[in-house]
Formats: sequence, C-alpha cells, structure tokens
Amino acid sequence: MSRIRLLRTTTFRTALAYACLYSLLSAAAMVFIYWSTASYIEAQVDERLRLETNVLLARYQSQALPALTEAIRQRSREDGPRSLFFYLLLGLDQEPLAGHFTRWPGGLEQDFATLRFDQLFPRAPPGLSGTDPVRVLATPLPGGYRLLVGRDLNEQHRLLEHTLVLAGSVTVATFLLALGGSLWLGSRTLRRIDAVSRTAHEIMAGDLSRRLPVTDRDDEFDQLGRELNAMLERIEQLMAGLRQVSDNIAHDLRSPLSRLRNRLEITLLEARHESAYRTELEQAIRDADELLKTFAALLSIAQAEAGVSREPLAPVELAGLVEDMADLYGAAAEEQGIEFHWQVQAVPPVAGNRRLLAQALANLLDNAVKYTPPGGAIALTLGMRDSRVELSVADTGPGIPEADRERVLERFVRLDSARSTAGSGLGLSLVRAVARLHQAELRLEDNYPGLRVVLSFASAH
Repeated sequence: MSRIRLLRTTTFRTALAYACLYSLLSAAAMVFIYWSTASYIEAQVDERLRLETNVLLARYQSQALPALTEAIRQRSREDGPRSLFFYLLLGLDQEPLAGHFTRWPGGLEQDFATLRFDQLFPRAPPGLSGTDPVRVLATPLPGGYRLLVGRDLNEQHRLLEHTLVLAGSVTVATFLLALGGSLWLGSRTLRRIDAVSRTAHEIMAGDLSRRLPVTDRDDEFDQLGRELNAMLERIEQLMAGLRQVSDNIAHDLRSPLSRLRNRLEITLLEARHESAYRTELEQAIRDADELLKTFAALLSIAQAEAGVSREPLAPVELAGLVEDMADLYGAAAEEQGIEFHWQVQAVPPVAGNRRLLAQALANLLDNAVKYTPPGGAIALTLGMRDSRVELSVADTGPGIPEADRERVLERFVRLDSARSTAGSGLGLSLVRAVARLHQAELRLEDNYPGLRVVLSFASAH
C-alpha cells in the first residue's frame, strides 16, 4: 500500500487533525495541572511559613526578645545544617542575633518572596547550591527588630519537575498513539476502498455478477455496500432484460417483417387490379400496425421495469378505473356471448401511475375476452384482503398449467393453446412489469376452470 496514497486519504487527514487537536488539549490540560500543582505547593509552603512565624511571634510577645532569640537558636541546632526551615533575627544595628541566614536580602521589607540561597548566605549550606530556591517570609517586630523565616524548595521543585516531565511524556504519548490510530484508520479505509475499486473495474470490464464485499461489522461501508449491491443487482436484471428483448426482437419480429416485405414484393412483381392492390396495402397496414403495437408494448415494459415514466406515482382511485374498464370490456364480452360480472368495493387509493395501471388491466381483460369461449364467464373484482387492495380478473377459458405460469410472464412467450389467436406474447410481461413498478404482488391462480390473475397493492395511506 503506497504511503503517499495513505497520507492523502480523507480518513487519515481527519484522524491526524483530531490527533493534533487532542494533543493540544492534552498539553493544555497538563499545563493546567502543572500550574495548579505549583500554586498548591506554593500556598502550602506559605501556610507553613506563616504558622512558623506566628509561633515565634507568640513567643516574642509573651516572653520578650531573649525568649525569641533562644527559640530560634534552639530550632537552628535541632534542625542542623540541612534544615527545612531557616531563620534570621535581625537586631537594631542590622546585625544577625540568631538563625541560619547571615544577611538580610536587599529590598525585602514585609511579605513572601522566593529567593536564592546565595542572597542569604555567603556560602550555601552543605547539600545545597547557591542557586537553589528558598521561600521566605519577612516580618517586622515591635521595637525595630525584624524576623525572616525561610523554607527550602528543592523537594517541591523536584516534584514540579517530575510533574512537568510526566505532562510532556503524556502529551507526546497521546500524539504518537493518535498518529498510530490515524495510520491504522487510514490504511483500513484504503483497503476497503481498494476492494470497492477492484470490484468496480471488474464490473466495468463486463462482469456484472461481481458484488462489493460486505462484512459482519455492519458499519457505514457495509451499509453502503449493501445499497450498491442492490443497485448492481437491479442493473444486472435490466441488462439481462435488454439482452432478452434484443434477442426476442431479432427472432420474433423477423418473421412478420419478412412476411410484410415478401407480400409487398410479390404485389410489385405481378400486375393486378386496383382493388387487389388496395387489399394488399390494407393487409400491409394491418401488419405494420401489429408491429407498432408490439414495439409500443416493448417500450411500455421497458419504462415500467426501469421505473421511468412521464407521470410520477400519485394516489390512484382504482374503483373509478375498474368501472371504466368494466363498461368498455363488458360490451365486448357480451358481443362474443360471454357473461361479464364485475364488483367494486370501497378501497383506499394506491400509489401508482394511472396510465400504466389502465394498460395492465386492459391487457388482462383483453386476454380474458380472447381466451374465454362463448358461453363462458369473466369476473372483474376489486376489494380488500389482509389490509391490501386486491384487483382480480377471472375467466373460464383454458387456463395456464401451474408449471408454465412463471414462463408465460416472460416476453414473447406463447403456449401452444394460444398459437391460434392473434397476439405477441407481451401482455402478461407488461402486467408483471407494472406490478413491479408499483411494488404489487402478481399471482396466477386456478379458477376451476380457467385462470384467475390477482394484483395485490399496498394502500397509499
């Protein structure tokens, strides 16, 4: 996997940006922790200095200067040269009376201050350096004396240095972990994209059966893969349908076109009476009309299967459509001696294309009239069943064997029993295409005798 490609991925760049952001936030948090720790340590040291100073002031106020001097000397002896507290009692002549410190720092009057040991000693105590820090509290005493109490800050500074190193280490570790996570996410995303790219190249090369890989993680890539696979499945079905239409046109329309051409050619070769020419031309026009009907049916099927039509899906009142078709085909059935019954119940509207639904219903009724013998019956019903709208056309014709019911829905398929009647074998194909467009269930059932075709729709409500 190319490192340059990995660095260019959006996932890596986004993860890296978040890594930098989290590192900055971590650094800011560490700085705050360091500052809070330093402030807390300083406050604790100041409180210790204040308490120690108050104890000495109480001794001075209750027992006068000699008691204070003796207390400071005793503390200095007990703590030794490496004391936590350091003292200085300054006399009226600015000379040290007691304590560790040997001089008063210049400019220090009354307050806390952080100094260096070389500002208080000509030579630092054993174990300390002149640059080591010391926190002091200067306090003036009644009578012109001054008291200075200090505390070594080396231990506190070592703690702060450790905290600073720890904060820096945490910040660096956070950035490195985030950077590693960015590289991992980027490489993982790139592998998924490469798999999609390979599949796309295979599909473009002509293998429409290829599908995008989908894992069990059900992440966003898997969801997108399932949607794209469904789209590819639909494209493969459409391409297969297109190839089938092309093959069917080549085989099933060649014969009528050849017959039409031969008829016209023979008519030109022989001298005939005007009425004979007119008869042949009328027959040629009828043949051309049949061809145009076939092409129109193929176009309607293609539009329905592709989900493309000039009119969008809208609520359609099937009751009015069924009544119109019943009036039209009821008269045609009675002319051929066929009983026509129709029944319409109140049903909710369905989402659909009225023109295509009318064409599908017309195909079903036309087949029923065509294949039902005189004395038979046709029943057209519209009603509700299991919360779905059902439209059915039943006849008492020869019916369709159960083994052939799936095959007759294909284009240009005609059973042997239908060879003697006019038609192209596209009627039921159009009905199936319209049913698919409207997400309706199409069922072919026995009518005992005859065939019953059912279209089951979900209501638009």
